[in-house]
Amino acid sequence: MMPTWKTQYEGVETMTLAVMGCIVNGPGESKAANIGISLPGTGEAPRCPVYIDGKKDVTLEGTYDELAAAFQKLLDSYVSTKYPAKPLKSFVKYFLLAS
Repeated sequence: MMPTWKTQYEGVETMTLAVMGCIVNGPGESKAANIGISLPGTGEAPRCPVYIDGKKDVTLEGTYDELAAAFQKLLDSYVSTKYPAKPLKSFVKYFLLAS
């Protein structure tokens, strides 16, 4: 998503994202990122705490597909609310060049 976000939002390339695979160390490292998630380890229940700007925001639960979709929605929301939209001409130019 970053290549698309960079065409749509000013400064989004400075965003830090932590996707951690350990519920033990993951929360600490996730807190240091703009947005971070701690994924369950082998044999652990599919519960994933999500940290936004250093604070625990929500714990996602569900199947792996549901977790991925929910986290993507949180990311999209974070980007669209934290970073100003670029002028439309940059967005149009990207799609004309990508075609």
